[in-house]
Amino acid sequence: MSSTDPALNPASQCCALCGAFFRCAQQTGDAQCWCAALPALPAERLNPRMTCLCPDCLREETQRSINM
Repeated sequence: MSSTDPALNPASQCCALCGAFFRCAQQTGDAQCWCAALPALPAERLNPRMTCLCPDCLREETQRSINM
């Protein structure tokens, strides 16, 4: 793996749905993550065994919950 591999970046998370790597500000200690700008998912859409979602998947899940 190269040093630019996102899997080696401590701020990288792997999306639980699509497997894409993305930056998690919470992992780097930033005051706020990009995900805070999106509406919270309803409790019934949350899976406590699932890790974070990438921006694209979280937007899709948010849209699905709004359209339900």
